Amino acid sequence: MTIPEFTDLQARLGHTFQTPALLSQALTHPGYANEHPENGDHYQRLEFLGDAVIQFVVTDALFRLRPAEREGELSRLRVALTNGIFLSRLAHELGIPSHLRLSAAEQKTGGSPTAAGDAYEAVVGAILLDAGLPAAQGFILRTYGALENRLASQQVENANPKGRLQERYQPTHGSGALRYETAASGGADHAKEYTSSVFLGDRRLGTGQGSSKKLAEEAAARSALAADKV
Repeated sequence: MTIPEFTDLQARLGHTFQTPALLSQALTHPGYANEHPENGDHYQRLEFLGDAVIQFVVTDALFRLRPAEREGELSRLRVALTNGIFLSRLAHELGIPSHLRLSAAEQKTGGSPTAAGDAYEAVVGAILLDAGLPAAQGFILRTYGALENRLASQQVENANPKGRLQERYQPTHGSGALRYETAASGGADHAKEYTSSVFLGDRRLGTGQGSSKKLAEEAAARSALAADKV
């Protein structure tokens, strides 16, 4: 990826990198880096850094926004605004996924459902290293917008995700086009964890986890709805 290719994305991010290589790294999936080691490192270290900054900034913003709220509710709200599905939506709003460098195999499937959210975290980490905490904090708050509106939107989108996904695809693909594949992915017998993927034909739309098959399928549907906001 050459520096001129950053121009459009940097305009949407609202940040011009002093060190463009940081943005390049933030957009490089580990699979691509394994295939092309000569093109530099992947985004996982930046993702780790960005995740910590997002948690801090959102925690601080919620603390100020809800001065009378108890700790448990603040924690719940923070999870709603920092989970992978929500971060994936922010990434799609900014057009980040179209700039991701993926391996050949990932290009065929469109990448993993978590890649967009991971890249958003990596971009935050890259901005922190490029221009410091105030710039990273400003980017997060700018891309989140009004937190009350985001929280209201999350409440609506959490309701009946499978039904809403069905409504999206049924008119053009028919009522039986979507299928869910769910399997236990670990945990004790009394505390199983399930992973579910939803498919449209052979195309995987989203993947999610939950403590039951029902919750895992709902999480997969939410992931698909978030990924469809390109």
